[in-house]
Amino acid sequence: MKSKLILSAATVAILIGAPPPAFADDAADAAVEEVVVTVRRRAEKLQDVPITVSAVTGQTLATERLDRVADYAAKISNFGALQQNTRVSTLTIRGVGGNANSDGSEAGVGLIVDNVFFTHPGFSWLDFVDLESVELARGPQGTLLGKNTTLGALVVTTKKPSFTPEAQVSGTIANNERYQLRANVSGPLVGDKLAGRLTFYRDLGGGYITNKFDGEDYLGNDRWALRGQLLFEGESFSNRLIAEHYETKEYNNFYPPAGDPTTFVNGTPRNGWERKLRTAFGYVPSYDVYDNADLDTQDKIVSRTDGVSNQFDWRLGGHTLTSVTAWRRLYFRPQNDSDLTPFSIFRAGYDVDVDQYSQELRLASPTDGAFDYQLGVYLLKQDVTSNYRTLFYDDASAFLLGPTVPGFVLNGLETQQIGKAETKSAAVFGQGTYRFNDRASLTAGLRYTYEEREASNQGLAFGGTPLTGALAPYAPFRAAVAGAPFLVEGQKDSGSFSWLINPSYKLTDDVLAYASVSYGEKSGAANLGARPGDPIIISPEKSIDYELGLKTTWLGGRAILNGNLYWNDITDYQATLTSQVGTTARSYLSNVGKVRLRGVEVEGQAQLTEAWRVSASAAFSDARYESYTNAPVPVEYGYAGGPAFVDLSDTRVPFAPKFTGQVSVNYEAPLTGDLVLFAYANQTWRSSTFQHSLSQYGRQDAYGLTHAGIGVKDASGRWSGNIWAKNLFDQEYAAAFGNASANTPYIAILGEPRTFGLTVTGRY
Repeated sequence: MKSKLILSAATVAILIGAPPPAFADDAADAAVEEVVVTVRRRAEKLQDVPITVSAVTGQTLATERLDRVADYAAKISNFGALQQNTRVSTLTIRGVGGNANSDGSEAGVGLIVDNVFFTHPGFSWLDFVDLESVELARGPQGTLLGKNTTLGALVVTTKKPSFTPEAQVSGTIANNERYQLRANVSGPLVGDKLAGRLTFYRDLGGGYITNKFDGEDYLGNDRWALRGQLLFEGESFSNRLIAEHYETKEYNNFYPPAGDPTTFVNGTPRNGWERKLRTAFGYVPSYDVYDNADLDTQDKIVSRTDGVSNQFDWRLGGHTLTSVTAWRRLYFRPQNDSDLTPFSIFRAGYDVDVDQYSQELRLASPTDGAFDYQLGVYLLKQDVTSNYRTLFYDDASAFLLGPTVPGFVLNGLETQQIGKAETKSAAVFGQGTYRFNDRASLTAGLRYTYEEREASNQGLAFGGTPLTGALAPYAPFRAAVAGAPFLVEGQKDSGSFSWLINPSYKLTDDVLAYASVSYGEKSGAANLGARPGDPIIISPEKSIDYELGLKTTWLGGRAILNGNLYWNDITDYQATLTSQVGTTARSYLSNVGKVRLRGVEVEGQAQLTEAWRVSASAAFSDARYESYTNAPVPVEYGYAGGPAFVDLSDTRVPFAPKFTGQVSVNYEAPLTGDLVLFAYANQTWRSSTFQHSLSQYGRQDAYGLTHAGIGVKDASGRWSGNIWAKNLFDQEYAAAFGNASANTPYIAILGEPRTFGLTVTGRY
């Protein structure tokens, strides 16, 4: 990997010709921006909230071009996201929580957007625009925030309609022929009673991998979104209605081959992906992940998300009754060239449809007394269909069955595994805070959830030339690939409690100490890859989390420094496993054992002068399997007589870095009477991670990313223009790796290369 430069405050000063920062006399009135969070369903100052929570404003995200959920890691400590496409999406806190590729599971890290809990991991793939704020609460959140989560929740809040007319248009041109447009308009529709807001987003281009077969550019953008809102304000109530549509049609389903062992670890030959290609076609694959795209049947993924939500707030003599009603739908159709070659072998992928309906009722008391509380009811119905389709082409016979087997044996064959899951969930919850005096308080919460879950997985095969008569001798070859039809189905009802105990004490006016112990459960997932003999519904994931933290304010409000220690035990941890049935790879969910998370997180920021601001965060995370005795073996260990399982107990959890950190420097000051100069630099860093503790493939070395920008705007904020760069030094890295199978290699999910551009924004 290339060595990188960390941009310091002095470096930025040299770049823009400004004086370097120092705690000077002109900082006497400067103070850190006061951040207000709503993660506890009330507007509270971040420094007064006695839980482990981070927050970043929508304005900061927009200015620094942090467009995607994965980009939020540049500002939020110990948070990560994988976002290759709609289905390969996941959120992580402290290195765990994902379950990408598992349509029957819910994420350990919840996603809540405008008070609506998004159940399917694919909903996190969206580009959220026109944002008010993003907040991350760590630890189980079921006693207050929507559905149960075991690791935390990302809370996204978009801007409401305004009764003051306003409009904004932002255009971006970037390298790799990328163009982006963002626009929103808001204002009153009927006096001071009804206001509207319309937001539009378009992103096109940016592909940086060229397919040698047809010259198409991969891993670019072709997406758009439209969100409309109505806000009605009455004397004692308000009502906010949101309708939105997101749509993409992109080549974001390219996963370059990163390696494939041709021998097992004991030295015997392995007939895997590479050896089969050499034998059948004399083809020698490349593992240059930036220059090995050579695919003949690849097409764009199509995905669409629609949503409607309505929030009604009724103020009742100091109390507030809130109703949130929502529907959301996901449509996902991949067109993968799964053999990753210029030969027509097979195409595989999951067609996914999700329908989600939810209703939440919440009563909040006044907050001006010694005791305040919130009580609620949460209802959810979710339907998921996940159809794993594999289509075989003319070269499949030679690759899968041998060079002497005619192409018609498999050409035209299609296999399907149609997984379906229906979930009905109902919960009652409550959380209250008692203030013993001005310094000491105790928050406690309790939740009970009852769920009914039904699931099934049906396997079938059809198509191809009829293998009858003279062709009958070839039927066993096809049957070996197609497999026998099957149906696995089941139903399970369950109930669970979640709870929270959270004392806090203000040691001084500027130092808040807090502790918390919380317990939560993630629903028993539907194993939509189940085969006969596999459990169709696996056990819930259980999490108990301990937090101990300090929030401190320094220098009269010019600096804050927060830190916390955590210990989180997760039992019946749910993860995706990969197995082999005949010649077809399949993925399925399982309870893999116990995971322990422990570590320390530190965040801080300081207003050095009126012009200079700096923020930083760092985290140490020890994420380990305490018990995982039946883990699948890497393919290079799958030799005859080799181990059927491996024991990963007391090893680090894959994709969980031990160290992460970031530092940001911002500058803003008048350039002339009417112009303001602004600049920023952000440096992230994460230590090495691995895909599997026994495999030589899939290890990602430590790396850092540098983002920077400089621009000017008018003093009234009517317009701005800035040049910017993400991954300024073009660090090469993989966001994740995928396992190899008998017919596919180890693959890399590439991190975004250097992107730079110009953004111009006009406001009214």
